[in-house]
Amino acid sequence: MDTENAKAYASIKDIGRHIINAYTQWARIRGYSGSVGLLRGLTVLAKEPVSLDELIQETGYSKSTVSTSMNLLENLRLVERVVVPGDKMHRYKPITDSEIIRINMLDLIEKEIQLVIEALDRTEKEVLAGGAEARYLLERFASLEQSYKQCNKQCKKTIDFLKSG
Repeated sequence: MDTENAKAYASIKDIGRHIINAYTQWARIRGYSGSVGLLRGLTVLAKEPVSLDELIQETGYSKSTVSTSMNLLENLRLVERVVVPGDKMHRYKPITDSEIIRINMLDLIEKEIQLVIEALDRTEKEVLAGGAEARYLLERFASLEQSYKQCNKQCKKTIDFLKSG
């Protein structure tokens, strides 16, 4: 990379620090390592699809960390693996289609809702089997469960609508 390109790249990276910080925070909120967010951010900022080797060089992460993180991002449908003709290396580009991103976000919300509903059901059964001391939770759980189920229903309708059209 010549000096002029290196300066331009450093400038883009500096400008993109907010994107990288946001994606790093997103990854941590979702329970992923910060490396997943950093790699997502670098993929978004790259002018062209980026290879594993380029991401390894840029981050200093091990090949297994970068590979595992990129596979996760690909499974989450946040990056797409592309093959450049004449190049055997896999490269990654960000998915920027708003419908795919929206469906992905709603799917994660739906999974989170299901997790809480299942926990409420299991806890309710334990409260019923336990003593009267925790019975106040039954009313609270019923209200929470109704709210989560309503959110889940709306989420499913939105996902179905987006997928159909």
